[in-house]
Amino acid sequence: MKQLRGIFILGLLLLLLAACGKDTDSSAPTSAPQVAESPNETAPEQAAPPTAVPTETAVPPTPTPTEPLAATVNGQPLYLSVYEQELARYEQAQSQMATAVPNPDYHDQVLQALIERVLIAQAAQAAGIVVTPAMVDEKLAELRTAAGGDDSFNAWLATNQWTEAEFREALAAEMIAGQMRDQVTADVPRAVEQVRARYIQVDDAALAQEVWQRAQNGDDFAFLAQQYSLDRVTGDNGGDLGFFARGSLLVPAVEEAAFALQPGQVSDVVAVTGDDGRQTFYIVQVIERDPQRGLEPDMQYALLQADFEAWLADLWQQADIVLMVNNGA
Repeated sequence: MKQLRGIFILGLLLLLLAACGKDTDSSAPTSAPQVAESPNETAPEQAAPPTAVPTETAVPPTPTPTEPLAATVNGQPLYLSVYEQELARYEQAQSQMATAVPNPDYHDQVLQALIERVLIAQAAQAAGIVVTPAMVDEKLAELRTAAGGDDSFNAWLATNQWTEAEFREALAAEMIAGQMRDQVTADVPRAVEQVRARYIQVDDAALAQEVWQRAQNGDDFAFLAQQYSLDRVTGDNGGDLGFFARGSLLVPAVEEAAFALQPGQVSDVVAVTGDDGRQTFYIVQVIERDPQRGLEPDMQYALLQADFEAWLADLWQQADIVLMVNNGA
């Protein structure tokens, strides 16, 4: 599945430019946000062919040069110059980051990000999404203010190899992508069924059976978790996992057991075999159930991201993409 790229770049831009505004020196910040240029950039005008001199033999017309392409996306050109310029921006940004880890696949990732931008733009056009010049002006004004004024913003553009026209076009593309994201994820729920549960984790089958029997006999579950659970993060708190939705826990079998219980009930011993062949045993008790509980921000984001990435994966699958560069080089 393709990773989500560039959709939340506007917030990052604001942060970067705000940091830039703190430095009133004429030098600009050195880290550049990875905003891909719009693949719809108009190709540079070609010089008009020289006027043919009449002769007795007809001279065939001079063919109009064709600008090299990096790819076509559903028939739409993605120019090689756009791809090379975005590579240069990426390389410059990486060179200025002391903690950057070398990425041997960045050619492929930059090209995929540009292709994905075209796919999103095409889908947005079909959906009737429009970003007007006035909307871009407003966002650009916000970024200029965050940067500390025109001088700082223009210095940032120059340092990061942007002309204002190029940046405006990229900014418009990101705003379109943001609206497309909002439309695609509009039906993602903000509240879902959740349970609050406790659990006990042990690595011995006999001990698991003994602890389970004590819980069945009425021993305090929280006390048993404090005494026996190997997970000390939750064990010291009586095994309390808090509220969670489906898809939240790292051990699906524990989550499945919790959602099968009513408040106060205790599960059977749940045995889970790890990749190393070793077994771990869990006992679960549900404390509360809430049929419509608001999601925590990280869970909400995960659902939004998963929904949008599924939509993007479908775009990729249906697209007619022709590559014209050896992007792994």
